Amino acid sequence: MENKFKSWISLCALLLSVAQIPLFSGCNDDLAADSYYTFTGEMMSDFLNNHEDFSQFRRIVERAGRMDLLASRGARTLFPPVNSGVEDFLKERGYASVEDIPASYCDTLVKACLVERTLYTYNLSKTHQESNQLDLPVIIVTDGDTVDANGMTLSVINRRAAIINELKNDSVENGVVHPVDKVIVPNTSLGASLLDDNHKDFTIFYEALKRTALLDSLSRYRDDDYEVWKNNYAPFTQSMRIGNEDYVGKRPDHRYSGFTLFIVPDKVLYEKYSDRFNESMTMDQKIDALYDLAVEKYDDNISAGIFGLDKTDPATGKTYKELYWNKSSLKSRHNPLNMFLSYHILDRLFTSTAKLINCWQIYTAYADPTEWVGTMLDFSTIKLEKVYSTIDPAVEYERDFYINHSQACAYNNYERIRGAHLTTPENADNFSLNVAYYYVDDVLAYDQTMRNKVMNTRMRIDVLTLWPELTTNNIRLCGNPTQGYNAGDNSEEGTEAGGHNYYLPPGYLKNVKFSENTIFFLERPIVQWSNMGGDVVGILGTSYDITFRLPSVPPGTYELRLGYTALESRGIGQVYVDGIPQGLPMDMRIFGNDGSIGGLYNGWAGWRNKDENAGGIYTTEELEENARIMKNNGYYSAPKSVFFGNDGNDAPRYSANTCTIYYNSVNLLRRKICNVEVKPNTHHSVRLRSVLTSSETSDFTLDFMELVPIDICGAGGLGEDLY
Repeated sequence: MENKFKSWISLCALLLSVAQIPLFSGCNDDLAADSYYTFTGEMMSDFLNNHEDFSQFRRIVERAGRMDLLASRGARTLFPPVNSGVEDFLKERGYASVEDIPASYCDTLVKACLVERTLYTYNLSKTHQESNQLDLPVIIVTDGDTVDANGMTLSVINRRAAIINELKNDSVENGVVHPVDKVIVPNTSLGASLLDDNHKDFTIFYEALKRTALLDSLSRYRDDDYEVWKNNYAPFTQSMRIGNEDYVGKRPDHRYSGFTLFIVPDKVLYEKYSDRFNESMTMDQKIDALYDLAVEKYDDNISAGIFGLDKTDPATGKTYKELYWNKSSLKSRHNPLNMFLSYHILDRLFTSTAKLINCWQIYTAYADPTEWVGTMLDFSTIKLEKVYSTIDPAVEYERDFYINHSQACAYNNYERIRGAHLTTPENADNFSLNVAYYYVDDVLAYDQTMRNKVMNTRMRIDVLTLWPELTTNNIRLCGNPTQGYNAGDNSEEGTEAGGHNYYLPPGYLKNVKFSENTIFFLERPIVQWSNMGGDVVGILGTSYDITFRLPSVPPGTYELRLGYTALESRGIGQVYVDGIPQGLPMDMRIFGNDGSIGGLYNGWAGWRNKDENAGGIYTTEELEENARIMKNNGYYSAPKSVFFGNDGNDAPRYSANTCTIYYNSVNLLRRKICNVEVKPNTHHSVRLRSVLTSSETSDFTLDFMELVPIDICGAGGLGEDLY
C-alpha cells in the first residue's frame, strides 16, 4: 500500500507540474530561496539509510564511494543483501568486518547488484538475463524448483542469491529494490567465480588465495571511466605516412584488466614436496606448510631489499618484515605467503597459450622464443619460454612452455634450471572474461635461483610486453601476422582476423606519460616487416615526448640497449634514464655502414660471413674485430636469432630462401644507451624526447630492448654470442 501511495503522489505531482507550465512561462526567475522545488522522495540511498537490516551493505556502498550514485535520478534495479547475507559473505571470504574488504572490491560488489533499468518480478520470464554495471550477466531463474519456507517460488540470481519474497518489488523514486538473502558476487564469467567452480584439483592454492584476499583482487575488469573519456578522442586517425606506408590508427574500444594465474595442483605438492604436504593433513596445516615454503623462498637480505621488507614503518618503528612476517598477516603484501602467491599471478590476461609468447621471427636453431613479463609481486619479473631441443637437449617436453627455465650455459655455471612445465587444465574451463589459469608442475619464486642464474643473461624484451593493457585488450598480436601490408591497414575496416593498427590516448597505459602532441602508435604484426615479432611501437610527432618504466630486474649494473630499424624518415631522440640525458641523441636515420658506426655489411642484406655461407664476403675473424669497433662506437649488429619473412603461412618457420637474418641487414641495429644501476625497491624510467629540428612529423620506433648484466658484457666479462 505504501508503494502504491507513493506512486499515486508522484503521478499527481507530475500532472500538477505539467499543468502549471503555461501559467508560469514568462515569470520572473528570481524567486525566493524557499520557493525552489525540493525533492523529498525516497531514493535507493534513502532506502539503505532508512532500513537497519541493510546497514552492512550500506557500509559497502559507502566504502565504494557509490552513495551519490544511488541518490541520483535514473531508472535502476538494486539487489541489496540483508545483513545476514553480508555476514555469510564475510565468513566465506575470511573478513573480520566490512572494513577489511578492499575498497575496489566493494565497488565491484555494488556494481554487481545494480542493473541500469527497472525490473519487476512479475515481468520476469522463467529464465531472465540482464547485464549489471560490470557489463556481466545477471541471470534470474524463477522455475518453481526453489521455494521459500512458505512454499512460495523463489527467484534466484546467478545460482547464489534469492530475492526475498516478502520484500521484493519495493519501488523507490529512482527505480526498484529487490532485497536478496546473499551477496551477489561477480558472475562465473569473472575470475573469482571461475576458481570457485573449478578448484577441486588445487584446494591448497585456492584456500591460500582466499586467506590472502588475493582471490578478491581478481575482480577488476572494465574501466568504466575510460568508457567516458575515450570520447575526447577520435575513433580513428586520419591516414598518416609512417615509414614507407600509409596507416590509419584505431582507438581501443575498451580498457579491460585481466590476470593469468599459474597454479600448482595439490598432487604436485604431495609428490614434489612430500616432506611438507600430505593428503591427511588438515587445511590449516597445509596452509602453514605453504607459508613455511614461502618463507624459505624469500628469507634472504636481497629479497628484503627488493621488496622493501627492510624499510621501517613510521608508525611503529619496526621493519615491514618484523610487522608482517607472521601467519596472522596473510593479507599484507609484505607477508611471505602473499608475496609467494602474487608471483604466481601475471598482471595481464592470456586466454590461451597462442599469445603467451610471440614466436614469430625467432630462429629456433639458435634461441628459444621468450618473453619477460611482470607479475602481481611488485619489482619482480617472470620468464616465459617455449623450449626447443636445439637449445636445451635435456628438455622433457619439446616445444612446450616452461616458466623460469634456463639451459646450461656459462652464465649459470653450466647448471641447467628446469623451471616449471606449463599445461592447460583438462575437462574444465580455464579462462573467463578477466582471468585465465594454467597448471605448473612446480612452485615459482623470484628467489636467488631465479635472480642469480635464470636472469643472469642477456634479457631481450619485446617492448609490447612492457604494458599489460596491450595483451589484455587484444592489441598485441592482433590479426594475421602472415598477411602483408594491404589496403586494410590504411582504412577503418582493418585487416583479416581483426587486425588493426592502434593509437593510444594519453592515460590508456599505466605508468606511461606522453604529451598531447605525441602519437603513440602500434603497428599490427607483419612477418615480412623487419621488426622483432613483426610488430612495433611508433612514437610520432614533431615534438614527441614520452616517459615509461623499465622492466623490473634484480639489483645490479646493466647495459641498456634499444633495438630498431633505421630509415631515412625516422627521427632523432634524446634518451633519458631517471631524468638524466644519456650521451648523444639517438639518430635512427643512419645505417650500420655509416662511418659513425663502422659496420661491415654486404649490401642491403647479403650474407656477411663467408665461413657460414658462400655468398658472404668477410671472414669470422674480420667480423669479430668489426664487432669490437661497432661496440666502441656504441652499437651492436642486430641478432642472428631473429629473422623477417617466413616459410609458409601456417606457423613461424625459417627458410634461407624466403627469410632474412637480422644480423645481415644494414639497417637493423642495437644501440647502447647507457649503464643503468638498478636499485632495490625502485622503479626506473626511460624518457624519449624529439630533438629533430624539422617541422615535419617523424617517428622514433620502439621494437625491443636489452638489459645485460655488466659482468657479461663489460670489460673482462663473460662475453656474448651473436644470437
